[in-house]
Amino acid sequence: MFQVVHLLHIMSRMLFTFGIIASVIVLADTYFFMATRSLVAGSSNYPWYKWIYIGSSVVILSVFTGGYFMYLNGYHVSGTVRVTLQGIVFCLFIPKVLAIGVFVFDDFIRLIRWLLSLASNSGGASEQEGITRLKFLQYTGLGVFGFFFSAFLYGIVRGAYDISVKRIPLKIKDLPKALQGTKILQISDLHVGSFYSTQPLEEAVKLINQEAADFVFFTGDLVNEIAEEAEEFVPILGKIEAKQGKFSILGNHDYGDYYYRKDDPHFLQHKAHNKTLMKQYHEQAGFRLLLDENVQFENNGAKLAIIGIENWGAKGRFPKYGKLDKAHAGCEECDVKLLLSHDPSHWDAQVRIEYQDIDVTFSGHTHGMQFGIEIPGIKWSPVKYMYHQWAGLYKEAGQQLYVNRGLGFIGYPGRVGILPEITVFELETA
Repeated sequence: MFQVVHLLHIMSRMLFTFGIIASVIVLADTYFFMATRSLVAGSSNYPWYKWIYIGSSVVILSVFTGGYFMYLNGYHVSGTVRVTLQGIVFCLFIPKVLAIGVFVFDDFIRLIRWLLSLASNSGGASEQEGITRLKFLQYTGLGVFGFFFSAFLYGIVRGAYDISVKRIPLKIKDLPKALQGTKILQISDLHVGSFYSTQPLEEAVKLINQEAADFVFFTGDLVNEIAEEAEEFVPILGKIEAKQGKFSILGNHDYGDYYYRKDDPHFLQHKAHNKTLMKQYHEQAGFRLLLDENVQFENNGAKLAIIGIENWGAKGRFPKYGKLDKAHAGCEECDVKLLLSHDPSHWDAQVRIEYQDIDVTFSGHTHGMQFGIEIPGIKWSPVKYMYHQWAGLYKEAGQQLYVNRGLGFIGYPGRVGILPEITVFELETA
């Protein structure tokens, strides 16, 4: 009886959530339509505008409704279908939401003008011109929609695979001469479940191998949800070349936490299977998967330690699986210590506080939110309000953190301003 009541409670809560989100979608769509229809009202284009708008709104609501109830029933659509549907929503709905901000401001001005008109006329009717929607703001709202629609569409068609190779000198204090010039290449956040084909990764591997790196680091999030997504990509990752070794860690998406449901009685078995398969795939691709452990290299008496930790996130619901004390053990006397930790929030929360002998931490996770501005003198993305360190190189009290922008994508199937990244480092003496 208790289980039935508990199940009904969960279902009612989920249906309530669905109702709230669906209502927001319908209200936002309706408000945008009401705010723009006067621009075409009375013209021969109005019927076309109305039906095209209604059609796009039905598509958005249908995608959300179908996806939500498939999730509730434990069904999962393929990566390519999901990416396509997410692209439709991002291009059609998100620009409307951003434009609505302008229309709300417009309506606020209209309300103030109407109230002033009532006061000046002792409650009498104001002139029609005084309460007509301000055309300038109306066109501005449409301009905002058009700008973001075009930007999101461009990001899907072009930006998603426009790989940027960044070269970063890493200056380390008292770096032994034997380690100077060591070349490290980092990739992160492949999210291969979002790729339509293997071609983008094949092109990335060509760029990687052109660098002839000593070490290749992969800092997590191979897949979106489950290990099986990676199967067809493993042989391609196996073609990556490194003179001294390829090392990897797991990201928050690599544990099956976003696929397997906790109310499933076989939840723990599913998770164990996922991790076992993930280990096999990393091994087949030639990567040494570091699970709270370190590997040491010696060159003419100089020791380099590569430390790898399981996912450890200080933000929100991201799990703290990693144990840095275990990973760090045994490398205390090494001259240089390099840490692979997927989530950059780990750096401020633990690494800088408890392990000040770690020279450089390599992270990913944020993707730079796949949207932002990076031009000389300006570096901005909405993700900066969630992560203090979100893209690029950071230095603090002799320690360094590099946050890779990621090579793949998830959610929004594109990139605007924040390009997919391969990073090449060369160790130098500070």
